[in-house]
Amino acid sequence: MRYVADPHGDYFVFDSPSISATASVILAGTVGEDVGNWTLGFVQLKYIGTNHARYRGKTVRDGSVFVTGSNKTLCRDTDENSPEVWYDPLHAAYQVPGDCGTTRLAQGTVIPPSKSLNVSAHMSDQPRRLWRTKWSNTVVQGQPDNFLHYAVDELLFCTMLVAQDPAGTFHMLKHFYWNVIWEHTFRHQTTGHVVADRAIRLQQNVQRPHDGNPHDSKFSGKEYDLSLPISNRVTRAPLTAVYAHDWAQG
Repeated sequence: MRYVADPHGDYFVFDSPSISATASVILAGTVGEDVGNWTLGFVQLKYIGTNHARYRGKTVRDGSVFVTGSNKTLCRDTDENSPEVWYDPLHAAYQVPGDCGTTRLAQGTVIPPSKSLNVSAHMSDQPRRLWRTKWSNTVVQGQPDNFLHYAVDELLFCTMLVAQDPAGTFHMLKHFYWNVIWEHTFRHQTTGHVVADRAIRLQQNVQRPHDGNPHDSKFSGKEYDLSLPISNRVTRAPLTAVYAHDWAQG
């Protein structure tokens, strides 16, 4: 886990190591049996997004601001332009077995003489969040800049390996939970720059895979619900800012 400041000093970017998962299943049957349109891929849900920061003025009379986009909105983590439930959308490149994205067997695919067919799928993710180094305090006369003093982001996911048969029925094979956490304090220097102070938590936690459906009360029955909001759209929702005339919010 790491943080970086952009070249202009306008943001701190919280960056995480990438997470990657590869899976394969064996379709067994009789030679020549039609297995076209079987699909294997990953479905990912985000169920908690803690996302808030505190800003503080140079002096107490310059005020403070609490800025938040935190939510417990259950989200589909998928391509915004995809009508499918999969984390990686189906594209032409994925229509044959292979270790890339979501795999859907092409029409006419049959069980070979070996009486089995290996089907692979892959996913990778690398969450990132950023915070402005300063925020204007609109309730204080002159609207002075308040400077980043503290920020925390926690993103919690459940990733599921799913097969879909040609009739459209989903079969959950495996699942695992994972999260990323950034929590950091910052200092405003006399030069006007904001610098990183202390890392409280910089974590990425990945659970080992478990069989079947987690039957988690937070999303049970909604694993394939296409009406759920898409994670990136929820992330881009406007932030809420709470202003104070002193350091009460910072």
